[in-house]
Amino acid sequence: MRQEATIEEWGTLYQIATKVKELKPWETFCDMDLFCIRKGKEEDAAFISILGNGGSCYGIVVYEGYEGLNDFLMLVTQERMNLSTEFAMYSQNNLTCYWGDRDELSEKQRKVIKELGYKFRGKNQWLYFISYAAGYFPCNFDRDEVLQMTEYMTYLVEALEYYNLNDMEVDFASANMFCGSVNPETGIVSWGSESLPFTSYKFGGLVITNEALIEELKNVSGNRLILEADIAYLGAEVVDKKYARPTNPRLCLVGEAKNGIILTADMTEPEEDANISLAESIVKYILNYGAPKEIRVSNDIVGAALASICEFAGIKLRRVKKLPALDDFVHGMQRFR
Repeated sequence: MRQEATIEEWGTLYQIATKVKELKPWETFCDMDLFCIRKGKEEDAAFISILGNGGSCYGIVVYEGYEGLNDFLMLVTQERMNLSTEFAMYSQNNLTCYWGDRDELSEKQRKVIKELGYKFRGKNQWLYFISYAAGYFPCNFDRDEVLQMTEYMTYLVEALEYYNLNDMEVDFASANMFCGSVNPETGIVSWGSESLPFTSYKFGGLVITNEALIEELKNVSGNRLILEADIAYLGAEVVDKKYARPTNPRLCLVGEAKNGIILTADMTEPEEDANISLAESIVKYILNYGAPKEIRVSNDIVGAALASICEFAGIKLRRVKKLPALDDFVHGMQRFR
């Protein structure tokens, strides 16, 4: 059940975020210069990226845990992996603070600002917060997120002040980060430069371990068809009482490249792994109709999900820039958003 923050809790967050703005970190750091807050295990660290070094879109983005760092690296390598901007953004899991324009804010966000008594004016001056979670539509913070972001922003202020006061120099370009390790007993933070735990996107490749299925895939008959496979977000805000926040449906799509026929268009639940759902659709097709000559994908993430299946079934897996059959279908669906 979703619980909303009190106006006092929102007030504390706005106060500390305003303090961050006064320090103007975007004048010193770029979005690739990561700050890290570590409490407990290394993999539970939070990674903070500062937006706005180019002079627009000021903000603070917090990526929680190693999975969050992996999401950050997805954005960094988005072009190389041929990910659409929409796919990369909707696949994110992070807590974001923006200073934007008034028309970017929802009615709820404007109401919080009004209740707190802030009077923002001008471009890139309106302070607001957005929660991103894969499978869900970006939305306002709930209470836990307000409290968590308040803590992260408090540590960020401490980090920025320490960095400036001690004339720190971190070689961010060599894959280092400015890290604060919190002593669990005293709460004292030790600041210093550390290497990033990893610097390239970690693919969630699926490995088939079922020996019977492997044998079936190896011995299945083939056909001459060429398929397209993809995972696409509808980019639509869907309110469902089952979930504490609006969902953003994902489609697992399989189609024939030559004639544009859509074979599968399965909509996943928000908490489902879309890669697994797509892989299951491909396996089902192969076992029913034989192994296609080729499967085309448009990005490396989908390719990694299908690589094992294609290897066992002797299917050529090919990455292409566009998937005409599936792209036309998705664009048609998105017109009804």
